[in-house]
Amino acid sequence: MTRCDGEIFELYAQVSVLMLTKRWFLTDGIARVVKLVHQSPKLEKVVADLVNSVNVVGVNEGIKQGFKAAHDSVRSVEEVSGYDEGAQDALSAAIKAFDDFHISVLGKVADLVDKPLSVIKQRSELPIVKEDYESRT
Repeated sequence: MTRCDGEIFELYAQVSVLMLTKRWFLTDGIARVVKLVHQSPKLEKVVADLVNSVNVVGVNEGIKQGFKAAHDSVRSVEEVSGYDEGAQDALSAAIKAFDDFHISVLGKVADLVDKPLSVIKQRSELPIVKEDYESRT
């Protein structure tokens, strides 16, 4: 085998690996990334904090409206059971956390661009971002 034949053989091998990598990424890789994002404890916490804050602010608004209707029996809204004075601040913090949310697994996946398919497959198993999954326990 000549040097040229060896180079051609090496190029065909590289093309084959690229084709397998592309096929795997399009059929399995993206689905794994979506699954990792969906199961991210950080995303779960940000969404839960946002929903909880919205609920508390809604309760507070209901209490305020009820207080207006029954102001003769209670001196201030803070005396009403269930009123949370810090709800608006908590909602603002939850909105900021949601706006600032960074999906760390996407950065980890991007770091695999130059890795061979065997490494990509190995590292795409859960958990790819160890610190995200340690916070669940």
